[in-house]
Amino acid sequence: MTAGNGTAGDPETSEMAGASSPAAASSLSPASPTPQKFILVVDDHPIIPEALQDLIGAHFDDVQAIQAPNLRQARTLYQVEKDIAVTVLDLRLPDADGMAGIIELRALRPEIPLIVFTGLDSDQVRRNAIEYGAAAVVCKTESTARLLSELTALLPGHLATAKGAAGNGQKDAMTRPATRSELSPRQQQIWQGIAEGMPNIEIAQRLNISLNTTKAHVRELLQRLGARNRTEAATIYFRRRGDRQA
Repeated sequence: MTAGNGTAGDPETSEMAGASSPAAASSLSPASPTPQKFILVVDDHPIIPEALQDLIGAHFDDVQAIQAPNLRQARTLYQVEKDIAVTVLDLRLPDADGMAGIIELRALRPEIPLIVFTGLDSDQVRRNAIEYGAAAVVCKTESTARLLSELTALLPGHLATAKGAAGNGQKDAMTRPATRSELSPRQQQIWQGIAEGMPNIEIAQRLNISLNTTKAHVRELLQRLGARNRTEAATIYFRRRGDRQA
């Protein structure tokens, strides 16, 4: 991790001097060896960030959740922590509302994909968030599988391992072709689009997600299915559908 370069007299840097490392930035960070990547959760809710930490810790290797309860602290972490892989952002923060958080964080570190995780569920909110640069929008009322699907697409090198699952049986499940029930709802939607012959841009428009997120989902889906290309994925789709109807 990179240490902060704050100077005395800078109120924001002075106040966040302890945020020059994720361990000091948030009580979410356990006293353990530093993981390879971090997911920054920007949310002031007293429970949701801890729930996300547990979810992320259970499904991803070498990835740790850290929290910023407001946009000011998120900006500081963006400046001092080089290993942030994904940001999960609430749209309602004590010092920012609406799309302001997306705009500021994307301007600071445009290479970090950002998932909006919000209680505001409307088509207009989703469209605006995507237009301002969010990779995906997940409503807090949706299933955790939806959020995990988006995170998995954006963390291709840290595929979920379902820690605590039953030993070798879980490893086999991660290496053999996935069944339909083992795919997330979003992966099933992507798969259906591929089977219908839709290009990535049309799938992205149908699902209201970014083109980059769609491409990441397609790559992950092909890997899960053991398919070499989209044609094979479509063939598997129709073959399995025929098996169900037989």
